[in-house]
Amino acid sequence: MNQSRIESFLQFQLPAIAWALFIFTVSSIPQTKLPSFIGYTDKLVHAAIFFILCWLFHVAFHFQRNSFLRRYGLWAALLLASSFGISDEYHQYFTPGRSTDVIDWIADTAGASLYVVIYSRFQFYRWFKGKSAEE
Repeated sequence: MNQSRIESFLQFQLPAIAWALFIFTVSSIPQTKLPSFIGYTDKLVHAAIFFILCWLFHVAFHFQRNSFLRRYGLWAALLLASSFGISDEYHQYFTPGRSTDVIDWIADTAGASLYVVIYSRFQFYRWFKGKSAEE
């Protein structure tokens, strides 16, 4: 592996992998050791965590050599984040004190979808990339 590929991996793919590992690690903690949230505040936490996950997946896909991943990276990021939410809920079924909750998965997917909506609406990467010095 040459130096630029290693740097690319460290800069663009590793953050997504690290964040996914963080989510997996936190969801492995028994419920009794986690802070409790008031009402549906935990759903906002789920949405925020998966908003970030979708963003990191999108960045990882955006900077791939594979043109299909670059082209459809936003949708692949949404699909992967939502799928990861399903696998995380399934994983929690086996964690003491935790349970599988469809509403948590919906919150996960809503957070990832919010990233897609915001990105699609404002198109941050394209806007900066397309700017020239004269504008």
